[in-house]
Amino acid sequence: MAGLRSGRQDRALLMVVWGLTLLVLVLGGLTLSPILLVWGIIGLPAAIALSYVHVRDTRSAPRPPAAGEEDGVDGIEEESSR
Repeated sequence: MAGLRSGRQDRALLMVVWGLTLLVLVLGGLTLSPILLVWGIIGLPAAIALSYVHVRDTRSAPRPPAAGEEDGVDGIEEESSR
């Protein structure tokens, strides 16, 4: 894979998305505006999905096996089928 990682700028944008989503939901609830409620309900799953992607991409990368450690291979090499 390309090795893309989420950074500080992505975190700031994610906070903006959450802030706007919650603002639209609160304003829609206070004013009983159907269009604001619809946009807030649409924005909520989007903010959740973006949060999931951000958390997934900011986890530490798996470390390579150290010298002498097995990498899960049982020592049997598979032959390629022709």
